[in-house]
Amino acid sequence: MTEPTHGRQRQAPPFHCPYCAEEDLTPHGDDPDGWHCGACLRTFTVHLTGTGVQRP
Repeated sequence: MTEPTHGRQRQAPPFHCPYCAEEDLTPHGDDPDGWHCGACLRTFTVHLTGTGVQRP
């Protein structure tokens, strides 16, 4: 279940680091979209920009 964070809900977490493909990810900082990879030590954000579904 997602928990409210700063008035928003955290999206489903990424499964793999976009840089090294490891799965050792933890939330990072105050940004609800921020993640830290324990394997390559990078931090990054993930934002959903759209689903590709067109509204009539």
